Amino acid sequence: MSAAERVVVVGAGPAGLSTAAALSRRGVDALVLDRDDRIGGSWARRYERLHLHTIRRFSGLAHHGIPSAYPRYLSKDEYAEYLFTYAQRFPLRVSLEETVMAVRPGAPESPWQVETARRTISADVVIVATGHYVEPRVPDWARGGEFRGQVLHSAEYRTGGEFAGSRALVVGLGNSGAEIATDLVEQGASSVSVAVRTPPPIVTRELFGVLPVQFFGIALMPLRIPRVVDRVGATLRKRAVGDLRPYGLGPAAWGPFTARRPAVIDVGFLEVLKAGSVTVRPAVERLAANGVEFADGSSEEFDVVVLATGFGTGLDRVLRDVPGVVSEDGQPLARSGRPTAAPGLYFIGFDETVRGHLFEARRESKRLARAVARSLTTSGGTSSA
Repeated sequence: MSAAERVVVVGAGPAGLSTAAALSRRGVDALVLDRDDRIGGSWARRYERLHLHTIRRFSGLAHHGIPSAYPRYLSKDEYAEYLFTYAQRFPLRVSLEETVMAVRPGAPESPWQVETARRTISADVVIVATGHYVEPRVPDWARGGEFRGQVLHSAEYRTGGEFAGSRALVVGLGNSGAEIATDLVEQGASSVSVAVRTPPPIVTRELFGVLPVQFFGIALMPLRIPRVVDRVGATLRKRAVGDLRPYGLGPAAWGPFTARRPAVIDVGFLEVLKAGSVTVRPAVERLAANGVEFADGSSEEFDVVVLATGFGTGLDRVLRDVPGVVSEDGQPLARSGRPTAAPGLYFIGFDETVRGHLFEARRESKRLARAVARSLTTSGGTSSA
């Protein structure tokens, strides 16, 4: 079975939906493909404690922000609901339960071929919006072995209530790792440790309990003096967060503006850390029968190990026949919303900055829709720029 489309968007997450809506406002009817069985499903399945770290005002998508009836920081279920109603509002053409296996160059009259599990679609333009969180990344030391406890990735974690009374280790201190460790404490784990290879910068969600930290990123990122801003940020963090060395965390190994990576946003972790409810351990070396051996030669027994070790994009698999667009570590070589080395192929929603992933996705989607509509008009399409 085959079909032909002007524009195919791969992924019905926030970036893909925002791009499709922005295109529709310019007269371009895009087909959106997603492997899930419902819009917002991946958000609804995430761990129960999860809320947005960015405020409602700066977390909405193109041409229809999040209604004021929602709270300042939406829960994951509230955000999933917003995505569903957003797609209905325009309305968008979304084909669910359609897993994209490959995107390949096509013929001159149809430059791209999108191969799904059930059909092949010809397209003039393909926009990849599958995001960072596609394939759970599992370290080699966590595969197999003799460990008799439970090992699960953060993608499988739902609530700490399942591990009440257990000795728990969380591996990795990003936003998910910090929040999962907090949840385990709050839900009654008998002990909680966090294995940290590289200490991250940790900021409160609202500076001094008043100003959302996202404002700081939005205001200062355009200055293009990342090292200076990181020095200022380190001073503010020290005042707001305090010295974390007595609790086992050394100084941050990188700065958010210089590294173009969001800091860890505190939503309870610092409280349980300073209360002594979380113990910081070094990087994991291997799993033993009853516990974990760490890089410093120490070991400890655990009942459950939660891998907050990140995700892969899966782009190297989907785009294996398109050279020059994906790096060795599976990241797009082009910035989101910008032209790639393959004309007619774009990425959207892959830029994570101190301004917030959703903030960037909204901006990028509107810019990309403008460029795509213009290109289709120039090439003889019917869309209006």
